[in-house]
Amino acid sequence: MKKSIIITSALMSCFLLTACGSQSSSSSKQSSSHSSSKVVAKSSSVKHSSSSIAKSASSQSESQKYTDEEYAMMGFLKLDGQGIDNLLNNSIQNMNWKQSGNAYAIDFGAHTTTMTVNKDSVTVTYDASDSSLGHMGTQNAHKTYTKEELANQFGSDKAKIDQALGHNSSSSSSSSTQDQNLTQQASSILYYGASKLNNEEFKNCYDYAVKTSKLDIVKTTNSQNVTIYKMAPGEVDSYIAYSVDSDGTIHFYKMLPNDSGEIGTASQNDINSFVSSQKATDQVNQLANAAKVYGN
Repeated sequence: MKKSIIITSALMSCFLLTACGSQSSSSSKQSSSHSSSKVVAKSSSVKHSSSSIAKSASSQSESQKYTDEEYAMMGFLKLDGQGIDNLLNNSIQNMNWKQSGNAYAIDFGAHTTTMTVNKDSVTVTYDASDSSLGHMGTQNAHKTYTKEELANQFGSDKAKIDQALGHNSSSSSSSSTQDQNLTQQASSILYYGASKLNNEEFKNCYDYAVKTSKLDIVKTTNSQNVTIYKMAPGEVDSYIAYSVDSDGTIHFYKMLPNDSGEIGTASQNDINSFVSSQKATDQVNQLANAAKVYGN
């Protein structure tokens, strides 16, 4: 009887140990599973965080590819709509570019366009409220563009934009280059006015300038805030001038005391083509080399 009780007791103990072990194993598996879930969740969080950081770094790197000055020029090109090639080919010699803090101003002897560079955008303001004073007019007087859209549209033109901004030369050489471009332009305009337009005042000025190897170009601003370029053969009085629109159109003027006004227009490309067709390039170049620029 005692033996039977001992066997039964042993079996019960064995059963309890097995049950306890099973429960412990189950608990261990649950704990392991929970811990594994935490690791997976943490890993996913780390990956998500790394992706966000990488994306943010990429975006920051993209925005740092261009300077504020380049973004300002992009803003002007966006509003103006004529492209960097037109600026370089037709208007660069008349471009005036100024900076004050994060604001940049550009003009071509007439109305000023201001570009304010912000953290993520560029605000462009054109000062003409009357559409007759400029081709942009009141509809586009105030625009804001994101840096992202400007970079997407003009990023591939960075080298040309830098060329327009004078980044390939020092300040002094840039100023010298601007004067050289201006004397070249003025000489070709003088020849065109004398030969193509056949204007008496332009002919007299050109003939005397060639004879004396002197040409003075004086920049002045009229009451409409338009820059007028007056030309004279040295110290001799002359009554001719020209102005240049932002799109490169050149206006020819005679300025006689009792007879003044516009006598014609032409693009710089048309003028250059005419000079070339008349085989007058050397004459124009010689006159440009002898010319001097005065005024601001």
